[in-house]
Amino acid sequence: MPDDVMSAHVMPEADRTELERAVGEIEKIHAVLGAARRLTQENRAVDLSAVDARLGALCARVDSLPRATARTLKPALTALADELDRLGEDLAARFGGLPSLGDLASAGDAADAYGSATKHFP
Repeated sequence: MPDDVMSAHVMPEADRTELERAVGEIEKIHAVLGAARRLTQENRAVDLSAVDARLGALCARVDSLPRATARTLKPALTALADELDRLGEDLAARFGGLPSLGDLASAGDAADAYGSATKHFP
């Protein structure tokens, strides 16, 4: 674990253990994001479902930490957010921007779908 994270303040052993787990999870997510960026650059398919699950678990873990302990993760979490941004830029460059809902359906399509659904679920 990086010294700057652990030396920020004295903490109970349980918090230290959870902090170490959070740092380990951040490192794993960085590795997955790095692999995803490489695959994207090689025009290969990328499955990001594991990233979503890991990010959810990480957020829950960080949220469970005392505020002072969680704050020590700010630089690592900022670096992780930057890596996610870079992956997003890589994906946008490779595949173009994602379409908005307005690009996919007109207001009339939405009204038709709603009307059709209400026939089955009054």
